Amino acid sequence: MSNNPFFVISLDFELYWGMFDKISLGKYGENIKGAHTAIPEMLALFKKHDIHATWATVGMLMSTNKEALIKHLPSKELQPQYNNMKASAYTHINTHSIKENESTDPYHFGQSHVEEIIRTPHQELGSHTFSHYYCLDGDKNDDAVFTADCEAFTKVALPFSQKITSIVFPRNQTTQKSLEICKQFGFTTYRGTPSHFLYTGKKENEQINPLLRILRLIDTYINISGHHTYKYSTINRTILKNVQGSWFLRPYNRLLRVLEPLKIHRIKRSMTYAAMHNEVFHLWWHPHNFGINRKENLQNLLYIIEHFTYLQEKYAMQSATMSEVSIRANESAV
Repeated sequence: MSNNPFFVISLDFELYWGMFDKISLGKYGENIKGAHTAIPEMLALFKKHDIHATWATVGMLMSTNKEALIKHLPSKELQPQYNNMKASAYTHINTHSIKENESTDPYHFGQSHVEEIIRTPHQELGSHTFSHYYCLDGDKNDDAVFTADCEAFTKVALPFSQKITSIVFPRNQTTQKSLEICKQFGFTTYRGTPSHFLYTGKKENEQINPLLRILRLIDTYINISGHHTYKYSTINRTILKNVQGSWFLRPYNRLLRVLEPLKIHRIKRSMTYAAMHNEVFHLWWHPHNFGINRKENLQNLLYIIEHFTYLQEKYAMQSATMSEVSIRANESAV
């Protein structure tokens, strides 16, 4: 079977569950609230241009209300223990005044968007774990703790989907054992990281290395680490299919707006490389990245989609969810 080049999109749908340990609501709340407007706009754009995408969703935000959220929590002894317990969603629940539902608390609940994702053609609902769980952080966590997280996610997601097979690990923290546990719950596909040292999964205290952050910022505009595209043969080499992430779509930055064309050009060149070499290019971001400056962020996304359309016509590049490209890789290996 011939291998078409693929353009994969995945989004880490987490609302404030992915940011509470990083920044206060006072500083980032507008980004989170803005995601509720940006999500329908992105879905409309995907539908118009027939774009397939995977929405890796934190289980906690899928709850109908606070009562349902509390009901799905694992027992205390099976909740994660981190060196810095401020990174725990369970600590956040106990110390933050979470309100009743999506109408009163748009920072923590997003069930309506999960339903909208499912209704939109060619959109895949995936997992971003139940509690935005960190697989590398913490000395006391064991297999039972992550298993409990997977069980909680499965229960909260059941009303939305009969089968969820793709997972994106928060902060891209993956271990061999976590992949084995995911396989037991029916997951077949995950988003790994590029092999370049700038992007491999790291503990939280390692992520804030100033030199690392500076090099990643430079790499956003000038190609210093490569295209991060890959062939089908690499997808099948792990316990789960590794539909590796190629590039993070950084949000529009008004202070660096003069560099925006370089950022989009960098992405388009990597997409072209993948198309010309029958490889996969996997773009990802968070909906809350589009929460402010929505007009500029959506315009950048449109530039990327229009370039995909060009590559589709010239090189037969195809749009795919994580599970779809995983299935194709499996078929190609037969």
